[in-house]
Amino acid sequence: MVISKKATLQSICRETLIHTSAHGVSSILRSRSNHQKNCWIIFVVVVVGCMLWQCSELINTFFHYPSQEKVTLVNSARLKFPAVTFCNLNQVRKSLMLSKFSFLKGGLYFLNTDYANSSQNQKAYIEDSNQLGFLLSKLNPDQQAEAGHQLEDMLISCHFHGEKCDKSFFNAFFNHKFGNCYTFNSLTKMENRGRLMRRDVLNATKAGFSYGLTMELSIEQDEYIEQFSQAAGIRLIIHDQKDMPFPEDDGVNIPPGQESDIAIVKVHVHRLRAPYSSTCTTGDGIHNYYRDVYKVGYSREACKKTCGQMYIIKNCGCGMWEFPVPKDVKVPFCNITNKNINKCVQLYEDKFAHDELECNCPLQCEEEIFELTLSSSQWPSAVYMNEFARKLRQSGGKLAKVADKVRDNLVKVIINYQQLNYELIEEIPSFQVIDLVSSIGGLVGLWIGVSICTVAEFVELFLKVIIFIIKRVIRKNKEAPLNPYMIAHQTFKSSV
Repeated sequence: MVISKKATLQSICRETLIHTSAHGVSSILRSRSNHQKNCWIIFVVVVVGCMLWQCSELINTFFHYPSQEKVTLVNSARLKFPAVTFCNLNQVRKSLMLSKFSFLKGGLYFLNTDYANSSQNQKAYIEDSNQLGFLLSKLNPDQQAEAGHQLEDMLISCHFHGEKCDKSFFNAFFNHKFGNCYTFNSLTKMENRGRLMRRDVLNATKAGFSYGLTMELSIEQDEYIEQFSQAAGIRLIIHDQKDMPFPEDDGVNIPPGQESDIAIVKVHVHRLRAPYSSTCTTGDGIHNYYRDVYKVGYSREACKKTCGQMYIIKNCGCGMWEFPVPKDVKVPFCNITNKNINKCVQLYEDKFAHDELECNCPLQCEEEIFELTLSSSQWPSAVYMNEFARKLRQSGGKLAKVADKVRDNLVKVIINYQQLNYELIEEIPSFQVIDLVSSIGGLVGLWIGVSICTVAEFVELFLKVIIFIIKRVIRKNKEAPLNPYMIAHQTFKSSV
């Protein structure tokens, strides 16, 4: 890059800018009259202002991190079969409440009055339900499990993908409303000593009626407590293995005397983390008592229930039996017979029910939802009833007792994939860095005609100005007059 010694800074800038592809600037320099030059200056200022305003709007939009949903149908030859949880709609077996656990009915109003079905006693019914929950919380885990319906008494037959399954395929847990609940195809298996063991999850390789889970169950309706069991059947939930099932909130009721066929379609949801609006989480750093007790993953509902329990523990000094309490949290269960404790618990349970507690519970980043299509038919059929009853009598035990009351006690449920394809719903960024750069480039080109080549021209101009300044400084240093003291000193040396 050569610059003439006679070149000035103004001439260097003019030489470059008069030929630049940023047309407005060159038009100002080429103007032959002041009026024309002023018009071009005003025009350039206006268009540059418009360009800066629109660019700022684009940048503002980018930093709001907008997103959009992308829906894809994914083909698969094999799908993980979901976990299936069922609970008997009766919480405690009547025979044990009248014998081994007779103390449970001591403080219950409905079990000691002739007005159990009166609408005037609705308040007493609710209080009795809470009292029964409190009394059950006093039992140790083994006693709680013994009080409810047992899997070996309920499970008549089980088949998955045409192969037989037994009670070893199920994992048990205690629910505050339904008592014993059992999960098929869970991630963990509970050993006798309470230790959790990992297990392999079953997969479905075909869709359709014959390639899912088939269960025949006995609900033991003769063990129902009249005052508390207003409906008969099972509560069934289909969920992902990592999620804690909440039968009190989700699921469907399956009545006896029917074959209930449930066809499922899997929907996988993927959300974006902060700074995007969903602000989803994997649960790291968030309190989750269900993870501590049941070794499950994060879910928003588990987080909210944990938050509600934390408020009750902090403000009431006790824990509600509805929610788990980790072993390292040393608090008793709330005694609702104490008026002050009951008032405190009721306050926070009402706030929890109305979502008024301040809880940091964002959505989970990965979620699997199962859409259900439910159909049913009479089971057993009239022509099959006698043969089925005969088989029950031959099997002996408790099943022989229900042979004459099949439609009041037996449930059949079939769960299968409707199709192996699943729906993938992804939250994706709708405005990324490349979109921002392209949009700004388009605006700059539209308003003032600037392109990458124009940028190169201004870079060249910048380098010319720097070189000009450096050369001018060097030239000034060479032409600077000597100090008079130095001239005299040099003269003295030469004379000597």
